[in-house]
Amino acid sequence: MQTLGMTQSTCEICRRIVPAKVVADGSEVCFEKFCSSHGVSRSRVHGDLAVYLRTQRYVKPAWTPLLFSGESDKPCPEGCGFCSRHEQHLCMPIVEITSRCDLACPVCITDAGREWDITLDAFDGLLRQLIRAEKQIDVLNLSGGEPLLHPQLLSIIDAALLHPEIIRVSISTNGLSLLDNPALARALCDRNIVVALQFDGFDERAYEILRGRKLLDAKLAILGQLSEVGVATSLTFTAAGGVNTDQLSQTVDYLFANPHVLSLMIQPLAFAGRASKLSGRIEKLTVAKVVELLDGAGDGRVKAADFAPLPCSHPLCFGLAFYLMFDDGRAASLNGLVDASTMLDALANRTIFGLDSDEHDRLKDLVYAMWSGPAASTPDSEAVMKTLRSILDELSGSEFDARYAFGVAERHIKSVFIHAFQGADDLDLSRVRRCCQAYPQPDGKLIPACVHNVLRRKATAQR
Repeated sequence: MQTLGMTQSTCEICRRIVPAKVVADGSEVCFEKFCSSHGVSRSRVHGDLAVYLRTQRYVKPAWTPLLFSGESDKPCPEGCGFCSRHEQHLCMPIVEITSRCDLACPVCITDAGREWDITLDAFDGLLRQLIRAEKQIDVLNLSGGEPLLHPQLLSIIDAALLHPEIIRVSISTNGLSLLDNPALARALCDRNIVVALQFDGFDERAYEILRGRKLLDAKLAILGQLSEVGVATSLTFTAAGGVNTDQLSQTVDYLFANPHVLSLMIQPLAFAGRASKLSGRIEKLTVAKVVELLDGAGDGRVKAADFAPLPCSHPLCFGLAFYLMFDDGRAASLNGLVDASTMLDALANRTIFGLDSDEHDRLKDLVYAMWSGPAASTPDSEAVMKTLRSILDELSGSEFDARYAFGVAERHIKSVFIHAFQGADDLDLSRVRRCCQAYPQPDGKLIPACVHNVLRRKATAQR
């Protein structure tokens, strides 16, 4: 047994912050925790020591928020908000606009189902506080509950779009309301909303286990509706070991085959909310394990080497790969067309390329680097050069506009993200301090996603 370091985690029983020794036991990395009330416990946090150590090298300088709303005089994470000890800005705020839901998923981290809806005034006030803290919001995610059930959904969206500082709005949804109200898909398309559709594969068994009922026919009908209307779509795949990991390759195939599908977000099942009851019954997957499972997917187009940690986040939280799409539907990994350091520098502190004026220039530099580097000697060099020429023409043809730059990127580049939320078993405050996704609160505080899911859900359930 080798001690790798110390951090702070949570007792799985009482949720108290406790000291945790990070140890290597063979090839596994574990937390050994001590709670004064419940004694010593151990939880597995990673299955490959070599990968765990290698990912620690991916550390980028933090981007400091314009405004701190947390209380740094309080211990972490009690003073979350962010406080001045936080080491990253906010890439994507997750705004819960309702607690209503038309499902009762056994894996729901929010334990949704109550009847609460944000008001328009409260929503607009929250947005103004966000903009004061961050100046620009690349992607504003509307969540719930089931956000499509909010009685003023379109007014909520329109209120967000009135702010030029908000580049894109996405909505995380199970999509069932689209079947009851087909006009809603057109309304979302007209507003250029990204529909992040909860989609757990093409096997009915996965839905019965993860969602509590058969949903495959409904999901396929929703996908058909989104395709017909042309709604910008992201697939959100909850990956559970032994349940649906055999569906990953077919889901990647769907991503590449459908022009309106921009990305695939794979979220390993986190043991928080209702899913806490599944701890020990379903295998928890790490980012590294998902990358291993994806190797060879998409008819061999996806390789493990395509993936790198998201620079602005903790390296154990995110893995991502970008693919340059050709007119004939083929794809090439950006990581294979340019060296990794250049790509990571282009991303810097964002998940999307080129969404401020400085990073817009870095995006152009990235395209030039591909043009003059390995891309010119690939087997698909002719298609690569044609696509890069098209991107350069679009980027050079106008003054910088962040919403336009987003559109250029999504027309030519698809992405596969792996986002590993933490549960009570593996919550690590060193990861929390680099969190770039948070839940904005009415008082202006930004609560890191995993702190909110693991430690604060019960406290907010009565609002």
